Amino acid sequence: MRFTQVSRASNSFGSRSRKSANPLRTIIILAVLGLLLFGGLYLTVSRTASRVTHRNERVVTTVPRVSLLSARRAPNTLSIITRTGKVSRAFSNIVSDFPTQSCVAIEWMGMRLGSLNSTKAMIPASSTKLITAAVALEVLKPEFTYTTKVHGTLDATGTAADLFFVGGGDPVLVRNEYVASEKYPTISGTSLEKLADSLVAAGLKRVAGSVVGVDSRYDDKRFVDVWPQDFHFTEAGPLGALMVDDGVVLGQLTKPDDPAIAAANELQNLLNARGVLFGALPRRDAVPSGLATIASIQSAPLTSIIQEMLVNSDNNTAELLLKEIGFATSATGSTAAGLTAVTEQLAKWKIEKDVKLLDGSGLASDGRIPCDVFMSLLNTFSTSMPGLMAIAGQTGTIRDTFDGTAVAGKLRGKTGTLNGVKALVGYLPVTNSGPVTFSLLMNRTGIDNQGSYRPIWYSLADVLNRAAASPSMEQLTP
Repeated sequence: MRFTQVSRASNSFGSRSRKSANPLRTIIILAVLGLLLFGGLYLTVSRTASRVTHRNERVVTTVPRVSLLSARRAPNTLSIITRTGKVSRAFSNIVSDFPTQSCVAIEWMGMRLGSLNSTKAMIPASSTKLITAAVALEVLKPEFTYTTKVHGTLDATGTAADLFFVGGGDPVLVRNEYVASEKYPTISGTSLEKLADSLVAAGLKRVAGSVVGVDSRYDDKRFVDVWPQDFHFTEAGPLGALMVDDGVVLGQLTKPDDPAIAAANELQNLLNARGVLFGALPRRDAVPSGLATIASIQSAPLTSIIQEMLVNSDNNTAELLLKEIGFATSATGSTAAGLTAVTEQLAKWKIEKDVKLLDGSGLASDGRIPCDVFMSLLNTFSTSMPGLMAIAGQTGTIRDTFDGTAVAGKLRGKTGTLNGVKALVGYLPVTNSGPVTFSLLMNRTGIDNQGSYRPIWYSLADVLNRAAASPSMEQLTP
């Protein structure tokens, strides 16, 4: 088409050229007129442009190739919506399996995905230790350490009149032999052997008297008043600011009534084994003022102490930690002072309602805590707390639980057990998101038997794992 038009123009021009007397003149005139017209237009456009504010933005209108509601446009959102729906539906399918006297709550990504009686206060058993842990982290701070000291005076021959073994409240001061005998071995114990080695390295060779146990940092109440008698010496206690090996003396069948004397015995035995001679048997007394420190040892940081308490459900650690909270807040190392401080902290967090605490370990069967309180603490401490808990199928009180399930090696939890009480609270980590948080407290005669609680635990674990299942964001991404 374009070629045809050009051909026609050429023919017409050829006809006119034969009639024109002076074609060159005509061309020149047309050229001059064209230049004048072009120049005028240029000046007009330039003046107009100078009065216009230029914008750099360019709006390009395009038709979307993918629908705005397509999974390819929002794979992460659709993945979360799909999986939260799976968790909620799966929970609704098992809600009838929980005993009437139970509370349950499940949350993920800031959403409540399932609950049953979550505001109802239930007997929590050892899950109480989660509250003790949270308040300790807030009041004492994660970097807090315990210090245990030995005071005395060494003469030029390496002789001391007495060694005053002063407890700083360390609940995990242990001998290596004791750790080897524990059902749940101490995780981050403070080595009594290292303290004995430090004394020998300081030049100690002989003690005219003995090792003297000093535990004046805390009160002298060895057990919590509301505990049943059969818990004494077995489940916990006797308690004191100076404890070694949970109050045990290796080689003795029963625990001494006084943990300070038991601790003095253990240190004296270790020093004897290192060649230090003693002139008397261990005893308890107050440390004289102005006596120098010969040696000392620090515990692991508080986070490690809390890990010991939660993973192994260590009752002594929980009770001594509660007394330390009391000492830190009121200079009174007692259970009562610790409970007052804990209640005040829960009030600051606005979660004290319907909470009844009688100890730090949960051995008191009259204690009450709603599931929602646990959920609040789990969410508040979701960064630090999961790493301090037992791992399903691997460690602590759930090392023999959840074997062969999808949550083995993943689920982090704190258990609780009393007659007619079974609890499990904690987290299930999820790749590329925050963990699923959950709390389950069951109160019913016989629920603490494996045949009763394990099927429910396993069903709950399957529900939680729906958050980690497909479709993942990667599966939905084009």
